[in-house]
Amino acid sequence: MSTLNQIGYSGVNAAKVALNTTAQNIANSQTAGFSRLETQFSSLAGSSALRAGGGVQVSAIRRLSNDFDNQQLWRATSVQQFHQSAQQYFTAVEQLMASDGSSISVGLDQLFAAFSGAAATPDSMALRQQIVSEAGNLAQRFNGLGGNLQSQLDALHSQRSAMVLELNALSGNIAEINRSIVETQASGGDTNALRDQRDVLVRQVSQYASLRIYEDADGALEVSFANGQPLVAGDRAATLNLTREADGTQSLAMSFAGTDFSLREDSLGGALGGLYEAEYKALRPQQGALQDMGSALASMVNSTLAGGFDLNGNPGEPLFTYQAGSSSMLVLSALTPSQLALSSASGETGNNENLLKLVDLKNQSVSVGGNTLTLNDAYATLLGQVASVSRQNQSDLGTATGVTTQAQARRDSVSAVNRDEEAIALMDYQQAYQANMKVISTANQIFDELLAAF
Repeated sequence: MSTLNQIGYSGVNAAKVALNTTAQNIANSQTAGFSRLETQFSSLAGSSALRAGGGVQVSAIRRLSNDFDNQQLWRATSVQQFHQSAQQYFTAVEQLMASDGSSISVGLDQLFAAFSGAAATPDSMALRQQIVSEAGNLAQRFNGLGGNLQSQLDALHSQRSAMVLELNALSGNIAEINRSIVETQASGGDTNALRDQRDVLVRQVSQYASLRIYEDADGALEVSFANGQPLVAGDRAATLNLTREADGTQSLAMSFAGTDFSLREDSLGGALGGLYEAEYKALRPQQGALQDMGSALASMVNSTLAGGFDLNGNPGEPLFTYQAGSSSMLVLSALTPSQLALSSASGETGNNENLLKLVDLKNQSVSVGGNTLTLNDAYATLLGQVASVSRQNQSDLGTATGVTTQAQARRDSVSAVNRDEEAIALMDYQQAYQANMKVISTANQIFDELLAAF
């Protein structure tokens, strides 16, 4: 009877472990990053050829996680975050430049319309005042758009700084969990929860940069950037350092194991790579081109006015002052309407020859961003470029989002908890527990009847 009891007890214990495993799955069905567990059984052999067997034992509690699916999810997350972090700035720049309230093209049209409107009566104070007013409005458009672009750059720099701080914290946590996993695994302990926590942290890191992941034999995870520079090795984590340079740009460097080296942000991928993309493919190019336009406008208008005379017969004075690198890129000079040098000859107040030269500036080509074209065409080209980049990135973001969704679904098909399946398993193991208890009860009954026979 002892063998029957032994088999029954082994079945009860195995069913109890399986019930506990199922309960753990159900309890964590809403836990982010939890990988469901599966109880694995193995049969115990009997003591001789005439024994049916020795019962059952739990050979392992397996964490259902597929490394390939996890790697795919982390990779897809990096790509999605790259496009997503860049898109917010692409959209902002496009909307700023296309807005009628800040459009340089609208301001240029209004200024040249004021020039044309005064051509018939260049001595009209009302029409001269209109020119001064539109010139002031155009300067405000340049300054406003330039200030908004700088605000976007400042926001991007702040976001990058926050990402670096978060990345350092996440790397340190992964290194600490690596240490715990190695120690726990060496002592035969349960590392499943620790591994789930680590996978969640790795995915968070993958939002900021593209990664290479490798697990050592002792259970520690080696994490490096896609270019091979180490981020976490065992229980050691690198530290990222962000420095603001004299020209206003930021440079990223890494310290690891007593060694410092710079990082190329254009190859990082993830959200950090997306910020680099936005800064150097949208914000800074547009900012530089806007400064080229402001400088060219001031130079053209001022040089033309310098060749003319105002209503008092005085030589022309500048209308604009261009200030490179200033928040006030274009400053309107303190000219009165009568001081506008619209005449080509001193004392001829009705002369409009210099004014007509100002009107012709609309068709004069200037150098903007390495291209030679008119101011209006230059602005239209800039707007078209940022719109094109934004549309392409938006399309790539949609594709990347779909890939990430699919990768998440593949990961969940293996690792996520299905409560319906767990409910069925719960009933199965409960029935197995009860059936094994019945075996024990039967063994005890037979033993009691055997004793009663003597």
